[in-house]
Amino acid sequence: MLVRSGETNMFSYARVLGCALLLSLPVTGHLAEPGRGFGPPPGNQGLGTGPIRDDVPRIKLYERTPGVVEGTETELDPTEPTLDIYLPPTGKATGAGVLILPGGGYQILTVPGEGPAPARFFLSNNVAAFVLRYRKGPRYHYPTTLTDAQRALRLIKSRAKEYGIDPDKVGVLGASAGGHLAAMLATLYDNKVLPAAPYVPDAVDALSARPAFALLEYPVIDLTDDAVTHRGSRTNLTQNDPALYAPLSPQLHVTKETPPIFIVHGTNDRLVPVKNALLMYEAALKAGVPVEMHILDNGPHGFGMGTNVNDATVEEWPTLALRFIARHQFIPPLAK
Repeated sequence: MLVRSGETNMFSYARVLGCALLLSLPVTGHLAEPGRGFGPPPGNQGLGTGPIRDDVPRIKLYERTPGVVEGTETELDPTEPTLDIYLPPTGKATGAGVLILPGGGYQILTVPGEGPAPARFFLSNNVAAFVLRYRKGPRYHYPTTLTDAQRALRLIKSRAKEYGIDPDKVGVLGASAGGHLAAMLATLYDNKVLPAAPYVPDAVDALSARPAFALLEYPVIDLTDDAVTHRGSRTNLTQNDPALYAPLSPQLHVTKETPPIFIVHGTNDRLVPVKNALLMYEAALKAGVPVEMHILDNGPHGFGMGTNVNDATVEEWPTLALRFIARHQFIPPLAK
């Protein structure tokens, strides 16, 4: 079904083929050498083909990263947060940008399918893309995970001139747990949470952490209802602290200031129930926030960009997201 705010018609989507993502399996990261590609990590956790790291610039979010917890550094389990930067040619750039947050149940990072793959898609459409390797469980939890995402967005905005983008046209894309993080970014951007002392805030921290738009792919949204939430994501983020469930459930914090929201989810998602998407849609609708939702009749969890699914319907969603961004005038209209 396709739903846009202000519309009541429902449309059935064709069947979608895919493999469900098993968020709880351990994964070993691999680093792609420049010019050399690697397939997905073991257990199909990579969600797609191609290298799990592209040969693009990578920067740290902080000159000296606060709150470091020592451990083994892998591509899927960073000790310090980093951004991989995908910039279109100057003469073709649209001026827009997208911060990309891979999923993985706040336990791993599901790349390349929810990181480099969407970055390549946006780059091919002349939209700058930035893939965040954020810190998450088991070593890191809230608020570190959220402050990493906020810092990343602020850092991108602070370097807008260098990256050839408009700081008011930088949105966020997140899938699964990354979708939850993207939804928190879109609703909790003004929460004033920063790393604990002895960290000293800098000029970057003074910038707004509000994204221009939010693209949510089969997102975890609610943390309060055991029948709706993804428990692994909730545990890894909150350490099972019930006092955090409502404050970190984005649908409870949507206001008229929340940026435009695009949602895609599958009815038969067995890991993250589609009710999560419906809750976010209803909250946006109630608050008067521009929102577009696509519910796939048969979209199992983890279909990524849809390029490995033998179905034109699921393969279409990234283009629909681009059209949504264009409709809100963050990029030029797409050719028909």
